Amino acid sequence: MAREKGAWSEATYQSRAAVVQSQGGRATLEAEQRVKQGKGLDTLVDPKARGVIRVAGNLLVPVGDVFDLPYGIAMPVKTDTDTTASMGQNVDIAFAVQPKVQNLLIQGQRAVLKRYHAQLATGSIGDRTNRYPYQATQFEPDNEVERQMGLLVPERNGGRDTTEDYQLSLFATAYLTKTMIVEYGLRGYYFAIGDERGRDTFDAGDLKRVFGPDVLKLAFGSDDKSLPSVKDTAKQVLKNWHGFFLQVYDTDYTKKWWGTVFGKERVIELPRTEDLAEIQAVVIGLSEGTLDLQSASDFLRENEVSAADAKRIVEACTGIPLREQCKAKDFDAIPLAGAKFASRDDIWPIGSGKETKSESEPAGDKKKWKI
Repeated sequence: MAREKGAWSEATYQSRAAVVQSQGGRATLEAEQRVKQGKGLDTLVDPKARGVIRVAGNLLVPVGDVFDLPYGIAMPVKTDTDTTASMGQNVDIAFAVQPKVQNLLIQGQRAVLKRYHAQLATGSIGDRTNRYPYQATQFEPDNEVERQMGLLVPERNGGRDTTEDYQLSLFATAYLTKTMIVEYGLRGYYFAIGDERGRDTFDAGDLKRVFGPDVLKLAFGSDDKSLPSVKDTAKQVLKNWHGFFLQVYDTDYTKKWWGTVFGKERVIELPRTEDLAEIQAVVIGLSEGTLDLQSASDFLRENEVSAADAKRIVEACTGIPLREQCKAKDFDAIPLAGAKFASRDDIWPIGSGKETKSESEPAGDKKKWKI
């Protein structure tokens, strides 16, 4: 029987946070000890386990003869962070700011994703010389978010060069992720965090080591397909995601590489990883049209951000594409919480006047959107 999922609980988080604090603020200590004991990664964060494909789908609950959408449609937010060398504490920081993420993005009075069922995933980006160059949690809507963060094993050291393996995160996001939001013509949100550039090409051996021997068949339908470039993979990411690189440290060569990969308007200065929640909220709010450049500052001030910090954060986001999500044809027509569906496999609810089945798959192909 599937585990019931619901809203995030502050009390549950604080209980886990007390344990983390007793461990010196190291959110991943137990997982790191597990690896030292020879048990390997937990399958929830092992990229080659549990079918490889990460899924963010609508939660539909049976009510009599129909299915209820209790929280709105699934909106994926994927945050993959460099965890090498000076970036080694980033998962710990991401854990620590979860209450702010929940408040600003999901649960607060003016939360920027309030009309959706936000589902969060966290990834750890390392170097190909590490034991685990890339790991990622499942997409989760509740306290599984921080619990699974604790299952990651950041190796907290770099490789032999300054280049890190961000391209593994891009590959997973482009080709090994399935999200319901694209069925409505909308996109999810993808954030990569770091201070370095990635590699320009993929190595098939690295992909198979990280994602398993069948990765190319899962990604492309064939083991014989030639690998795309990293730039082409980034273009694929941007088809289904509003993608951004949050750059720690103002290094020109890093900014140039990511500007070439994503576009310079999608490279945002992140002076401190501790600003993650605020930066994400402003970026998403500007994309969704729930904030503009003036109201974004007011929004942060209402949420106990100092005037100086609010100004700095909004200025960092001023160059991004504005109201991008609003341009989707069905932006204002998406199902909201409480909508009723005739089938768990339907995309659109009863009475919507729209074709209910997915246009991307045969109607008879039962899609595994159950959570």
